Amino acid sequence: MKTRLLIFTFLFLTVHLTYGQKRKVPKDISEAMTYLQTDCPDSLKTIIKKTSNDSLLNLCSPWGGDYETISNWTTGLNSSKKTKLEKYFSELGITYPIHIETIVLISFKAYLNKDNITQDKIIQPFQLLEKKWAKEDSVRFTTDSLRGVYIPKDIEDCFIQIDKFWNDSTKMKVKQWTEDEFSGRVHMGFGMWMRNNWQLWGGSRLSKYFNEKGVYHPDDISGIILDSYHRHLTGKEIKLDEQIKYYQNYWKVAKAPTKETFPKNSGKLEFNSSMFYKSKTYGQGTIHIGRNNKSNDIWIYDFYLGWAKISDSELSELENANQDTREEIAIKIYANKN
Repeated sequence: MKTRLLIFTFLFLTVHLTYGQKRKVPKDISEAMTYLQTDCPDSLKTIIKKTSNDSLLNLCSPWGGDYETISNWTTGLNSSKKTKLEKYFSELGITYPIHIETIVLISFKAYLNKDNITQDKIIQPFQLLEKKWAKEDSVRFTTDSLRGVYIPKDIEDCFIQIDKFWNDSTKMKVKQWTEDEFSGRVHMGFGMWMRNNWQLWGGSRLSKYFNEKGVYHPDDISGIILDSYHRHLTGKEIKLDEQIKYYQNYWKVAKAPTKETFPKNSGKLEFNSSMFYKSKTYGQGTIHIGRNNKSNDIWIYDFYLGWAKISDSELSELENANQDTREEIAIKIYANKN
């Protein structure tokens, strides 16, 4: 079983929002046109004027292009703090950032080309689409289609759909890769497509299927689907329950200890790092490293081994070990403490 891929989306969001705070955010579409007239490079303006409406978004970040200004005017669908522009569009029935950014681009294209088109005409298709999506959302955990995409009902249905997507030559290439190679190559490509289009983030009957089995994170779900499909394609046993246990165990051991569980003599501990290891008994484990800033004492916590106060040299020994040998060293350290 491969080591779980950690996708540090929080880093992207932090950079994205920090950059956005340096920019002025328009209060409405008219002000957006004024800002873009000054901010947008002339070379990009020329391209915008000639690009079809359904391809405009691909000119901007993070949708394929480099221009970031417009995306910095939105914060994301699940953000509680909305920008002035998002509040403006919300009153018009537009809440999805991808729609707001597209409307701004279509409007700017019309502005540059001096097209005689009203703002209402530009916005109306997106208003109708969001009303349709709102109806879909009310049945998203049972309906077989969301946003025009068929949603598989279970793992076997996922295989059927992927088989339809890929031709025989692609499947033959997949068979030549190892399971880890396949998952690593497609996690950010086709894997991302699954997470987005099969609505694993927003919720769907497929996410519900996995939730009921105890798997909740979209990355975990797509990982199980990809590993299972590779096994299905190569004639191996899928071992779905084993895969589910792997991811459940990951979250169990990855969770840092809470202050209520701290040893009585440890004082206030700050946990800022952890070390993963492969466990012969449990599959995987994590050693969480805590420090008392006043006494400079080092404490480690392991879900299976418990608490131990260690020295700097013991910490170095753990840090210098690899994932295959770290458990053995940890067991020795804990044994010496008892």
